[in-house]
Amino acid sequence: MRLLFLLVFLPVLLSGQRNFPADSVAGAAEEIFAIIKDRHPFAASMDGLKALEAARTQVQKEVMEAVGERDSITYPEFIKMMAPMQEVTGCGHLILEPHFDSLESRSIRENFLPLQMMLADDGRHVLMTGLRTTRDTFLPGTEVLAIEGEPVGPLMQSLSYFSGLNDQGNNRAGVMKIIRFPSTYYQWHYGLKKQLSLTLKNDAGEVSEEVILAKHKPFVDPKKVKTDISKTLTFRFSEDGQTGILDINKFSTYKFTNGNYFKFIRTVFDTLRQTNTQQLIIDIRDNGGGSSGRISALYRYLSDREFKFSSATISTGPARALPGERGKVARRRAAGAVTKKERRVQKALTRKIKPVKEELQFSGRVVVLVNELSFSASGIFARYVQGSGRGKLVGMPAGASAGITYGAKDDGKKIYVGPDDNFEIKVNTIGLVPEFPEPGNVTPDIAVPLTVSALRAGRDEQLERALEIVSGKK
Repeated sequence: MRLLFLLVFLPVLLSGQRNFPADSVAGAAEEIFAIIKDRHPFAASMDGLKALEAARTQVQKEVMEAVGERDSITYPEFIKMMAPMQEVTGCGHLILEPHFDSLESRSIRENFLPLQMMLADDGRHVLMTGLRTTRDTFLPGTEVLAIEGEPVGPLMQSLSYFSGLNDQGNNRAGVMKIIRFPSTYYQWHYGLKKQLSLTLKNDAGEVSEEVILAKHKPFVDPKKVKTDISKTLTFRFSEDGQTGILDINKFSTYKFTNGNYFKFIRTVFDTLRQTNTQQLIIDIRDNGGGSSGRISALYRYLSDREFKFSSATISTGPARALPGERGKVARRRAAGAVTKKERRVQKALTRKIKPVKEELQFSGRVVVLVNELSFSASGIFARYVQGSGRGKLVGMPAGASAGITYGAKDDGKKIYVGPDDNFEIKVNTIGLVPEFPEPGNVTPDIAVPLTVSALRAGRDEQLERALEIVSGKK
């Protein structure tokens, strides 16, 4: 029965870009506005609500101008039109994306198009890894001009709206996510693809049309299946043996087949102490965040004072008093927590955390590597280190906010938009203010963009600079 369904379904899925009924656009826009207004902490204050209402007015105007007499609009067009309501919140956790049934979603996740790019310092989109096409093999650094005939720059931008990672308007971070992992995002909007045509340009300036074929890549949910700890955590020493390098891909609550996060971190600092290593690089590039407990557990080894995961916590719901509300409830609402559960969460996230015993603390030099994909709780950890003066940040401005992270857990309920549940909107319901807040995004002390020359030479420029700084050479 499933095979029959796939045979009937795949031609539809392969037919091209998805469309949304034009007469449903205005209603869907109002749904999105109401969801953000009622659930997102940004709208809790009067200023936030006014800003959201202004964004809604902008969206309404764009809808009237864009829809007109049309029968439908594409999914990317719809999401771009709604984007001002996300951008005004400054929240990269607020995401609007096409919704599929579980079978269709799994088909797209497992239909892997082997394309991974990066945006070089000169603005070119180049292959980040080698690529085999149906005719030839191309090395990292090869320029990508177009995908399916569409110029790659505008195409990647069109897929990045409302897709997350862009705290405080850092839209470059959202674009970088799409560029790095375009396979799933492209197929969400354009349907399942058995192959993809690319326009590539080599060093000699020769342009060629190439085709890559999709590969089946079974989807494994690390939240449900135990994985090797090395996929999340690794530790090594630099070539000269003077610097420890701790790489953390995710601060999440994954369960491992061969280890434990907390024991691993303890072993790292035991090793540094036993070897009298006084230089440490913590690499959280591409780290999308995760558990507050894991971040706090790591920082306990770096701090010599008590600290808080969050200096303030704001729960969802309006801060303004509602008609007939008692004074006590109004005061709690203004403090960002009305229910007992909200107050428990607020207390837990703002409690003081003690560092490890003095003899276990690491007192050497620390450098943290960040990039555009460092997000959410990773940004909070980076601000621990940078804001306290404990260490330096090296890399590129992160997608994470340095002022407030609208993250934490949502309530687990799926929220759909559109007459046929065409889209899913993800809204987190807690705002976290770090101990050392500042406007804008988490920004490195030393910016190091990626270059094509280093990519081709197999060099990690950001790590190289971090090693120079942690050693005191620069």
